[in-house]
Amino acid sequence: MQGTLPKIGRGIATNIEGRSLLSTIWSNAVRHRMLLAIIFVIGVKLVNTFATGFDLSMRLAYLLFILIAVSWVWSRVGAVNMRASVNRPTGPFSVGDTLTERIVIQNSNGAPKAWVEVEDKTTLPNVEFREVTSFGLMVTFKRVDMEAQLTQRGEYDLGPLVIRASDPFNLFPRDIEFEGVDKVLVYPRVLPIPNIAISRVLLADGNSRRQRMNVLSTDVASVREYADGDPIGRIHWLTTARTGDLMVKQFDQGSAGEMWVIFDQHVDAQAGEGEDSTDEYGATIAASIIDKYTRAFTDVGYIAHGSNSLLAMPDHTASHRENILRHIAASKPTGNVPVLEALAVLDRELFVSSTVVVITAADEGNWIDALGVLRRRGIQVICIVLDRESFGSESNASAFHRLSMAGITTYRIHNGDDVTDALSTTADADAAAARISALYSGNIPQTDGLEPSVATNDA
Repeated sequence: MQGTLPKIGRGIATNIEGRSLLSTIWSNAVRHRMLLAIIFVIGVKLVNTFATGFDLSMRLAYLLFILIAVSWVWSRVGAVNMRASVNRPTGPFSVGDTLTERIVIQNSNGAPKAWVEVEDKTTLPNVEFREVTSFGLMVTFKRVDMEAQLTQRGEYDLGPLVIRASDPFNLFPRDIEFEGVDKVLVYPRVLPIPNIAISRVLLADGNSRRQRMNVLSTDVASVREYADGDPIGRIHWLTTARTGDLMVKQFDQGSAGEMWVIFDQHVDAQAGEGEDSTDEYGATIAASIIDKYTRAFTDVGYIAHGSNSLLAMPDHTASHRENILRHIAASKPTGNVPVLEALAVLDRELFVSSTVVVITAADEGNWIDALGVLRRRGIQVICIVLDRESFGSESNASAFHRLSMAGITTYRIHNGDDVTDALSTTADADAAAARISALYSGNIPQTDGLEPSVATNDA
């Protein structure tokens, strides 16, 4: 729902911070060029009067003086009596949504204004809330509606509101700034994506719980005090020796069908800018996966280390999904924790029934070996790699070859791809299809680090 936030005030805007003195002087000179031209004409007329004694020049100078005085009073009174209110939407919004706001201007004294420029300043990328209107004679009320499409996720400012008005001759333009800045959070786009995980993460009954077991398992969850009937073989002797009491091992059956999503926001793994960046594409993919599987009652955990860090344990509740999506929206790709460290933290939480999804634009490294170890443990591993070269950076093609050699299911995303279509086919399937097509066409492409296959026919 949208809320109404009135922003009513008056005043003259201050100079913009950070500008040099010369820049400020030049800006003011350009803005008041009409006034400077009139002052120059007055000076010429005064010199002409004193030099020749011609009265008409002095009278013309007087008229120009009067014009300046009337214009100044007109501009001053008009600025003092201007009022404004703004209705800003509170969200939440997602990339692709349209943000609309309504501004109401009140001209209390009814003095006509040839033009009035309304601007609601904002840090939203590629968005400009600016409109020019006018007040006719005795018109005291004006409504301005402005809208813009949201193209990039993040947390942004709306405001302050600035109204620029002037006298009829535009000699004394004034900025009337109204206090008040609101925050707007833009969530990443959530797309309908295909099932990238096999059926073990989609449970029919929707139950996924981590439970302590008395039966044997390869995973020791904790220890507890010895109880009558516990087998001697389950005694944890190290803890018994440390505490002086008999302690036995409790085993963990794991979490049936849980999924972990790792979104790599390490600063060195980024390429591109704005909406055409690996981070923005990765955020869309991460949000789409989180939304799809939590709504299917799959427990989904999440790890990301950007400008904000989050480690969310697996859950499928609406509040859990909202918490992760808020983090994806606000976190910027300035982290210093690589994928390998995130996997090291996650290692003790993984079981045979777990699925790990890594979203990254990193080049090859030890993180691929770590994923290979997880796969050999029976954990389902999925890697979604963004092609850095298509985003205008150095290639990370070697990472795809290493992932393929490790037997890891990999999806390749290029800049400009339809994410839904790109997640419908793995990188290996795309490469195989390209090789088959080349065989039929007679052109066999070279693959990364692999010799081309040769088709023979002994018949």
